[in-house]
Amino acid sequence: MQYTLFITGSPYQSKACHTALRFIRAALNTYPNSIKGVFFYEDAVLIGNQTAQPPRDEINLTHAWQEIAQQHNVPLYLCIAAAVRRGIISESESRRYELDQHTLADHFQLEGLGTLVDLMNTTNNVIQFR
Repeated sequence: MQYTLFITGSPYQSKACHTALRFIRAALNTYPNSIKGVFFYEDAVLIGNQTAQPPRDEINLTHAWQEIAQQHNVPLYLCIAAAVRRGIISESESRRYELDQHTLADHFQLEGLGTLVDLMNTTNNVIQFR
């Protein structure tokens, strides 16, 4: 059984990203291929901002998600429209908007809602965290 995780809650205003992180760690420890992808939408896309600096006594959620992607080869998708609106820009989008820098953290990719639909159509369950 494969899952798609759909996260909509802000990493700073809700526990959605924390709860999803605990879920994915447990799922991958038990069933290594159980997660096909993670799609961040609405304010959840803030997780992919490489310039965010949490206080040193708090977990760095961006780094925690990057470790999941790197260790388990789980793709982390950010809704491109929501991300660009919030200033999270990939290198290619920065060229498109004629900006000098990009803010997308490693292991995250900007994708459209078609990717979410594809994930939903090719997995057994979608679990939303908001």
